[in-house]
Amino acid sequence: MSRKQFLIVLAVLVGLAVAAAALVFSDNGGWGGGEARAGRRIAPDLKVSDVAEIGLVGASGAVHLVRGDRGWVVRERGDFPADLERIRDLLIKLAEVRVAQAETLPQSQRARLQLGEPKDKDSKDAGTALELKDAKGKLLAHLLLGKKVYRQTEVAGPASAQPEATGRYLLAGTDSDTMLVIADPLNAAEPRPESWLRKELLRAERVKTVTSIGSDRRTRWTLTRDKDNMDWRFAGSRDQPDLQKATDAAGAFGWMDLVDVVVDPQSSETGLSHAVTVRAETFDNLTYTVRIGNKTGDNYYVAVSVAGEPPQSRTAEKGETAEEKQKKDKSFADDQARLAERLERERKLDGWRYVVGKNMIEPLLRERAQMLPEKKTGKKT
Repeated sequence: MSRKQFLIVLAVLVGLAVAAAALVFSDNGGWGGGEARAGRRIAPDLKVSDVAEIGLVGASGAVHLVRGDRGWVVRERGDFPADLERIRDLLIKLAEVRVAQAETLPQSQRARLQLGEPKDKDSKDAGTALELKDAKGKLLAHLLLGKKVYRQTEVAGPASAQPEATGRYLLAGTDSDTMLVIADPLNAAEPRPESWLRKELLRAERVKTVTSIGSDRRTRWTLTRDKDNMDWRFAGSRDQPDLQKATDAAGAFGWMDLVDVVVDPQSSETGLSHAVTVRAETFDNLTYTVRIGNKTGDNYYVAVSVAGEPPQSRTAEKGETAEEKQKKDKSFADDQARLAERLERERKLDGWRYVVGKNMIEPLLRERAQMLPEKKTGKKT
């Protein structure tokens, strides 16, 4: 290598070292000018494992997510279990997201960027205050989230297409004079309690019978089948139900999610004191009961419960070989372990009152005549 080449390489190495030192300083030192802030984490000292409370307060509402002995819960919903995946994703983003731009924030620009304090209800200029605390109540981070940044595109799309949020304006810590921009909209950071609830309600499997009982306590209909893979039929009748409607009714127990949790419900409001009751029994000896009350908007008030005990052993089929028995016993044990885990969660659902979407509930509200196949009307020629 020539002397000239050596000096060039040396100069490059020195430049890289200076750049690395600047980056380390920006991560560990104080906030400097706008250029120094770009590339720095918005919460540089945050450790996700230390966070025990997340507070989100906006003009439209507030929510506090708290980690305790029972895991993460939503305080505004009577400590109902929270969506752990959503919480995890938000905390990881807050710990990792970096500043893309930093500028001095004139007072006149706060309203335009929605960086006002969320004091006035329904204020369009207010941001969302986000606070993270540890188990002792110590403040770990404070952010004021403002207007989202939307992608600018040169190609005109359909008029109904919604622009995509790609970033967000915010203020960090006690520095209220510097506007920061990050390359993530933090869409999950909504100050609405219902957004943070664990939405999974019932996940019944291998449903054997479904019985609908009206508010007058009279049985409307009972669907049944002898095996898990057989078609549904009406119990004690030669009439056949519409197979799609029967499948929809049974399927409601297999995939029922909540929209919201009702705290301190009044029976006169929910209508659950004169509810329609729909009960599903499974091939695993479990009974799922759904009580359906009044309609609220596009949803219904609902109460659910689960009873029964699944079998603890499997009866071998006639003619099974030793190898087949071993495989089926293992499969049965795996299924029972998964079922036990699900049941532990579902048994805790009793006692709460829920709001559930009409698409999941209305298939259970049909009268018997509505469960029959629709009569085809053909024109005579």
